[in-house]
Amino acid sequence: MAVMSTEVQKLFKEVKDVVFSTASLDAQPNTCIVGMKTIIDDETIYLSDQFFKKTLANVQANPKVAVVFWQGSEAYEIHGTARYVNEGEEFEAQKAWVDAAFEKMGLPIKSKGGCFVTVDAVFSSSPGPTAGEQIA
Repeated sequence: MAVMSTEVQKLFKEVKDVVFSTASLDAQPNTCIVGMKTIIDDETIYLSDQFFKKTLANVQANPKVAVVFWQGSEAYEIHGTARYVNEGEEFEAQKAWVDAAFEKMGLPIKSKGGCFVTVDAVFSSSPGPTAGEQIA
């Protein structure tokens, strides 16, 4: 496991959406945009599922994922291991805030599940000489 720095966590919280990438067992990539996201702790993020199709199939077959986010010239890439949940107390706590957020927006969308992503590594994706370097 890797620990997300304060700077990484701050940007993750600030950006509206993140890019969530998965791959099937036969290496077919898939990328989706996730807006309902949160930090659980220094080593875990949560990405809510409203529309995962290929993403869910990929995570169930191959839990290794990447999450990319940026604002201006500050950018990070998290490599992690995803665990999909759609029932139980752990899920219900996440579902409550996601469903409330959609209700506040006036949208009839509900959380179907979500991925708890354990952070395995963090990379700088900011332009410049440190682009691509592992920072955690």
